[in-house]
Amino acid sequence: MAYAEMTSVDAGLKFKTRAGLTVETTGVTQAIENHDMHVHEVVIIDGPGEGSKYLIHLDYAEQV
Repeated sequence: MAYAEMTSVDAGLKFKTRAGLTVETTGVTQAIENHDMHVHEVVIIDGPGEGSKYLIHLDYAEQV
């Protein structure tokens, strides 16, 4: 799935990042116009930094 092309994603989707963190989408999306793509906000639900939020390119994470 090409998440970078999606203007929104549902909240509550879970992913495992390349760094091994388990994260969950919040439903917030931001356009990166210079690169013609979107990034999506996630909150860390398991691992270092639990509870922290950040923007991620979900095409490089594995949905769990």
